[in-house]
Amino acid sequence: MSGEIDRIRKLSGWRARPERGAGLDGDVAGFARELRKLERSIGAATDAWARLAPAELQSCATVETLRGGTLTLRVDGSAAAYEVDRTLRGGLEANLRMAVPGLMRVRTRVGGPVGP
Repeated sequence: MSGEIDRIRKLSGWRARPERGAGLDGDVAGFARELRKLERSIGAATDAWARLAPAELQSCATVETLRGGTLTLRVDGSAAAYEVDRTLRGGLEANLRMAVPGLMRVRTRVGGPVGP
């Protein structure tokens, strides 16, 4: 009888699925992976914006996305969008294109207030 019980325990060990822990390891790893991907995609654009844009524009506009060669800047209002657009046309867009590989155009999107 003892041999049969041992055999059943061994079989259940092979067939049973391991219980998953309630830890945060998977969530943290996924979040870290998303942050690395975000840094790769807009890191150079954010650095170039901080280096090239005038301080008054940095307070009202921030880099939102970089997809398909288009850099999207989120601005806090239409007046700020007008000022950013004027500065981009005045040469900032060309400087950004030289600083960010693969950048084709820059567009603005009016959104909520720009954070620090």
